[in-house]
Amino acid sequence: MTSILPTPSAVARLAARHLGTSVEEVSITRLTGDASTRSYFRAQTRESSVIVLRYADPFDETERAVDRLANVESANPSARLTFANDPCAHIEVTNRLIDARLPVPRIIAVSGADALMLIEDVGDVRLQDWLDGRPEAEAVEAYLYALELIVKIQEATEAALGADSICSHLAFDEAKLGWELDFFFTNYFNRYLDLRLDRKTSDAVQADFKTLCAELATRQRVLTHRDFHARNLMMHDGDMFIIDHQDARMGPASYDVASLLSDPYTKLPREAVAELIERFIEIKSASKLPLASVAEFRVELDLMTVQRMLKAIGTYSSQAAAGNPVYIPYIEPALERALAATRNLRRFESARTLLETSRV
Repeated sequence: MTSILPTPSAVARLAARHLGTSVEEVSITRLTGDASTRSYFRAQTRESSVIVLRYADPFDETERAVDRLANVESANPSARLTFANDPCAHIEVTNRLIDARLPVPRIIAVSGADALMLIEDVGDVRLQDWLDGRPEAEAVEAYLYALELIVKIQEATEAALGADSICSHLAFDEAKLGWELDFFFTNYFNRYLDLRLDRKTSDAVQADFKTLCAELATRQRVLTHRDFHARNLMMHDGDMFIIDHQDARMGPASYDVASLLSDPYTKLPREAVAELIERFIEIKSASKLPLASVAEFRVELDLMTVQRMLKAIGTYSSQAAAGNPVYIPYIEPALERALAATRNLRRFESARTLLETSRV
């Protein structure tokens, strides 16, 4: 949370209207946001508070997200690869997850003309913060519940497909997975480390990445959150809430599991991670969408961990290169988890060698 701001009129007006008070009675605090162009505020009175999300541009809240995607694709055929943080997708995905009885903050009001959205306030305590100083057994229980939420998200797959949701039009296919690893390559090797690789090394690493993405793209797809980790799980009044869910899409069943259990923001002991993987397999096996093969899931989880951690490093490196050092401490743990997965697989030697020899 940062300092109190002079009351932004549109933000205060929207908040006051739904808090049932005057603009003068509303205080506005700007909150620390994520690595996006959105801005977050807390609007509060003595009795209650809401979160105000401000987008970069006005939007028509009645427009379907799939139509917005079609519009951007008509101008740029590759826009699907970077379609994210869309306000209409936020509205639709929120409603879809609420229908599935998942704990996401409710959208209270929308003013697209002002580029604003009013959201239920679920506090400031991220799972990352909540875990600090907790006994391991208590941490494992929290993670177990989070894994149960992943399974519930996956069980909403059929409903998302049947409703022609924006989620069903976006996927971690080979093109998207490959784009993310290209993003990693450019931002980590070229921008963050300032490496200029010879052609032979570059081609060998890119070949490893192509194989990795091709294999993951063949896996059965389910609904995924896309960024399910300890900074996007909020602990509030004894409950866990899921945030930053607007970019949900289809992907491998291992995607959110890899995001959560290899999360660079936390330091779960290796034994606890192994136990949680076993528990996830148990929960998933008893769900509406059981695993076709436990052995194949274990392989997939390692493949997904490599891709997911490298993608995260790409984001951290991009932010660092843009002058934001907040994410630099998480590069090394993400790198170690990606390397551990390549060792488990005993594959991708060219990529593993370069990652090991180029470590800062």
